[in-house]
Amino acid sequence: MKTLSTETRCVMTPHGAMDYTLERKKVKNINLRVRHDGSVYVSAPKRVPVREIESFIISRSEYIRRAAVYFAERDVKKAPPSYTDGERFMYLGKPLRLNIIADSREYADMCGDELQVHVRDSENTARIKKLTDDWYSRRCSEVFGEIVAEVGGRFRKYGVALPQLKIRSMTSRWGSCHYTKGIITLNRRLIEAPRHCIEHVVTHEFCHFIHPNHSKDFYALLGKEFPDWRASKNELERTVIL
Repeated sequence: MKTLSTETRCVMTPHGAMDYTLERKKVKNINLRVRHDGSVYVSAPKRVPVREIESFIISRSEYIRRAAVYFAERDVKKAPPSYTDGERFMYLGKPLRLNIIADSREYADMCGDELQVHVRDSENTARIKKLTDDWYSRRCSEVFGEIVAEVGGRFRKYGVALPQLKIRSMTSRWGSCHYTKGIITLNRRLIEAPRHCIEHVVTHEFCHFIHPNHSKDFYALLGKEFPDWRASKNELERTVIL
């Protein structure tokens, strides 16, 4: 689509001054998008006056503000952990405070709302990370295994055998199903989400053993076996940012 002109402008809104990029294009309507860096992009037909465009931006200023806050929080959540004392980690939807304890024995364990990491050298970040990751790996194996067994029990009536469970880090999906080999793979980071969100992902993957697609029949089966799947999906995406 041909761009006629581009300029950066500023408009005063109820939430303060707001910069935006305006592109004149061969489009029918005014279009507004908040980019992941919080910047505002607007495309509009050449014939539409600036005052009308800015009136539209003002009318959408609350949405723009909320979107900018969301993306800023999302970037914070996506930042890699530093493994420093007091840092917050998530486990089954609840925050855990990292408590680094100098000790001759080295191990990690949960105590109340703390993830306590016992380590000989409390400044050894690499060792703290290793102990933390090992604890999460053990919990993934235990929790995911329990859920796969529970959901698998419900799918016996469809003739689905209990699949092999694999756990790995993934950057763009929560899980996958290799229906011809009888394998379900789950994203390690699911352990950060509430248990019912994990159950939704596992149920989703089990449904693929019957419908290896995202057809209407697939979603009908998912809705039957996990009626609140939409709410759980939305909660998962708010809780854990990939």
